[in-house]
Amino acid sequence: MKSLTLQSNKRKSMNTVKIKEEISEYLQHADDRVLKLIHGLIKADQKPSPVGYKMDGTPITKEDLIARAEKAEEDIRTGRVKTSKQVREEMKNW
Repeated sequence: MKSLTLQSNKRKSMNTVKIKEEISEYLQHADDRVLKLIHGLIKADQKPSPVGYKMDGTPITKEDLIARAEKAEEDIRTGRVKTSKQVREEMKNW
């Protein structure tokens, strides 16, 4: 079974190498329109994909979630936390 996987990976990488060669050759002769299209695709692929959205529709990235988790952990370490009872009391004044 392992040799089958290795052969499959080898075929896949050979296909990838061939595709890269073909694209490279094509790009040598492509006009500005095609180059701009391809450039746009590459740039779009490099942007982080949203993993969710805020209520106002603003995208939330993986990096945003990690930053929020790290801040929450820091708040816990430094004692900037409230009990559910404290939050309920505050909610009465909303």
